[in-house]
Amino acid sequence: MIQISYVSSSAQPMHTTDLVDLLQQCLKNNAAEGITGMLLYGNDTFLQTLEGEAGVIDALYDKILHDPRHTQIRCLYRKPIEQRRYAEWSMGFKHVSDESLHNLEGLKNFGQQDFTYDYLTEHEGVADNLMSHYAYWDPLVRAIDERDQKIRHMEKNLARAHGQVDVASLVLENLLQAEGEESLGENQGRLCRLALETLRKG
Repeated sequence: MIQISYVSSSAQPMHTTDLVDLLQQCLKNNAAEGITGMLLYGNDTFLQTLEGEAGVIDALYDKILHDPRHTQIRCLYRKPIEQRRYAEWSMGFKHVSDESLHNLEGLKNFGQQDFTYDYLTEHEGVADNLMSHYAYWDPLVRAIDERDQKIRHMEKNLARAHGQVDVASLVLENLLQAEGEESLGENQGRLCRLALETLRKG
């Protein structure tokens, strides 16, 4: 198996509907191909880690290189792994904000304004620290996990719950946006069904 991490800029701002569509595509395709990973998005910037069989991951990364939604794609690393970091997620997701970055271990001076293509490509250690944090969600749970298999199971459930909340939050943001524009319709109904399906999987 291998793991690839890359950073890119979005060709245009990603609205909540765009992000939901992207996540739907990732969840469907990745599950079928045995791909796991994590996607962070903020300030028109993607930071993503993908892991799985070498041929599958290399083929997916080649598709990303030709995906019109991405520009300035830079691979931070490609390395062999023996164990998956994101074994629980076909594609974990986090919408980066100052609140979500508050008091991250080792990143006390890092804020939402720093989550940019230029900063992340110049500070690859920060990018890896971010991805390491979201592999476990909670540094306390991570420390206990190393000693206790029962806590490992709790950690996986907690991580899954965080991912479900983020997807549901994304859908609700889209509904509020559509309500403000008085454009509620079939698309919002589809997003509600996606959120409900995601929550039920927990």
